[in-house]
Amino acid sequence: MPQEILILGLNPAWQRLFFLDKFTLGEVHRINKVESYASGKGINCGRVLQLLGGTPLLMHFLGSEHGSRIFDELSACGIQQAPIWIKEPTRICTTIVSEGESTELIEPSPLLSEVENEDFLQTLNDYWGSTQNVALCGSFPKGFKVDQINTLDFTGKKIFVDAIDGIDVWLEKGVELLKINMQEYCTLCERMGIPLVMSSPQFWKMSATAVLERLPIKNLVVTDEDAPVRAFRLVEKKFQGIQIQPPTIQMKNDIGAGDSFFAGWILADTQGFSFEDRLKKATAVAVARCEVERPWNLKLDRVGELEMALADAIERLD
Repeated sequence: MPQEILILGLNPAWQRLFFLDKFTLGEVHRINKVESYASGKGINCGRVLQLLGGTPLLMHFLGSEHGSRIFDELSACGIQQAPIWIKEPTRICTTIVSEGESTELIEPSPLLSEVENEDFLQTLNDYWGSTQNVALCGSFPKGFKVDQINTLDFTGKKIFVDAIDGIDVWLEKGVELLKINMQEYCTLCERMGIPLVMSSPQFWKMSATAVLERLPIKNLVVTDEDAPVRAFRLVEKKFQGIQIQPPTIQMKNDIGAGDSFFAGWILADTQGFSFEDRLKKATAVAVARCEVERPWNLKLDRVGELEMALADAIERLD
């Protein structure tokens, strides 16, 4: 039986997707097509994980009408949830898709009360002891008391993180994976006082080695839009780095590509894939996601085709 994966996707959104032939600021637009559905990093990761054969348990804050819609939609597709119901409404994310480009308009996060934080901690404690795999996805809502998760015991668990703010204690405890984008990587390096000498041909080896020597991160992955995806680790204190260039495709919608990559890596890890094959699988999932309108509409046979196409695409950065 697949291992259950607890996903902490604490800042979900109700997604509105507007498709336009062309988007111009200051102009009146007649929208060709509108879609609405449950979204946010945790939801995207969970639904792609489920599609790939994983067993997610999604824990998130839900409020008001949009929160109920999210719960009902995910329940209908068979995803197990542990919701924390809150007074303030779940935020709305509006995305404009035009000519292969996406523009996002994201509402402020809801503000949590003291009681809602207490409800969260009680719910988390109900599941934490029996969970081996935990994925933390994205940002925290306003008012979230991060100290309540900093004291958790990581013993016997694999912790996967797709976040940058408020997770320093988790990184210091040790995580299986930290997946961040290039901007977040630069933020992390600056926070750690690591020089960003990008003009150096040894930039990646020097900076990633410094991060991995200071923090007990087993796998560090940095994505950078159309640039190569890079993965790093230390094996017996020796640096290993690899990268892979995603293939050129006809882009339909890239929102949630990083969440899909995260789901692909987690599933590959739970299935015992090698370091290189985890990167291939995750990249294939992310690319397949960009060819369809919604993350969970990706085609599994297309993921397989992309994995085969990327079979010899790994480059070493050692």
